[in-house]
This record gives sequence, structure tokens and C-alpha cells, in this order.
Amino acid sequence: MDSLTQLTFGAACGESVLGQKVGRKALVWGAALGTLPDLDVFIPLGGPVNDFVYHRGFSHSLILLALLSPIMAWLITKIHPDTKRYYRGWVLLAFLVLEASVILDLLTIYGTQILWPFDTTPMAIPVLFIIDPLFTLPVFAGVLAALVLKRKRSLGHRINSIGLFLSLAYLAWAFAAGEFVEGRMREKLARQAVSYTQLISSPAPFTTLLWRAVAS
Repeated sequence: MDSLTQLTFGAACGESVLGQKVGRKALVWGAALGTLPDLDVFIPLGGPVNDFVYHRGFSHSLILLALLSPIMAWLITKIHPDTKRYYRGWVLLAFLVLEASVILDLLTIYGTQILWPFDTTPMAIPVLFIIDPLFTLPVFAGVLAALVLKRKRSLGHRINSIGLFLSLAYLAWAFAAGEFVEGRMREKLARQAVSYTQLISSPAPFTTLLWRAVAS
């Protein structure tokens, strides 16, 4: 997904996990961790083609990021020693945000090496376009509310939770729409006696109401 989505979704998850205990620190670290895997774009991999092909490699490994989570939590508690008693919460926050960031990339068409180093095959479950305002706007609104509203009240935290719920509900719709499209495509191909080995469907830019499918 695009950088704004990764940042805001990470911040929303951070607020949801620890916002009521550590305040805006959870938002800030959620946002930072949400963008961390995509910093591999600054690593030169041998040219524009290789940079594109091998992007979303080791930095998007679910295994590697799971191992990194307690280390990030330890680092955070060193920077904010007053939150050391919430170390387990920081581990959970880091784990959820890092893994969610990779899973969001997995849900686009471009391919993500989620099982690196055991399997370097880019995988994709394309149910979202790389930029989808209907997914991003609810979490953005929730994060904004949690950021600007007074921490003494829980209204901002509740709005953030609502934003997360709406985005995840939209994601569920995207999965359902993708299954429907693939089902209809398989029916049409079967009626026309078209043989194929692979069928890939993906949403059009900025929407899940229009899809394209390629059979090969």
C-alpha cells in the first residue's frame, strides 16, 4: 500500500493497543513501525529493474519482523523508560503493526516475499489497489481524532477504533468482491470451454467496484 496508508494504519493500531496507557507515544511509534518495512526502497539493489523486482523482500518477511518485534519494544522502552512496565504491550504493538504492514502489501498485485528467506517467491492476494481512499480515509480520520482530541477523554480513542473497524469492514468487502469476480470469471470461462492454468483478478485503481481478470 502507499506510504500514507501504512503510516496511518500503523498509528491507528498503535493507538488501539496502547493509546490509553502511554498516550500519543503509541500513535507516533505505530506510524514509525508502519513505514519501517518500506524503507527498503532506499537500499540499492543493482538498478531500477532489480530495485522494483526485489522490493518487498527481506524487510517484508513475516518471520523476520516477528523476531524483530521484541527488539523494537526493548528499544522503545529505552527511549521512553517511563513506559517500561508496558513492555509486553509494546511487543504486541510492534508485532501487530509490522505484520499488518506486510499483510497490507500482500493484498496488492505487486508481490511480497512474506516467507523470506525460506521462500523468496513474491506472493500476492490482490484485493486492494495500492491506493484506495475508502480504506485509508476511515483510519486517517480516527488517527486525526486521537491526535487532536484531549487525552483525558476517550472520545478520540473510540473514534480511532471506529475508523479501524470501518477500514477492516471495507477490507472484508474487498475479499468478498474478489471471490465473486473470480467465481463469475471461472463460470464464463467454463461455458466457453476456455482452458487456462492461472486466473488472476485485481481491482481497478482507487476502487473495488471495478475489477479486471487475466486467465493464462
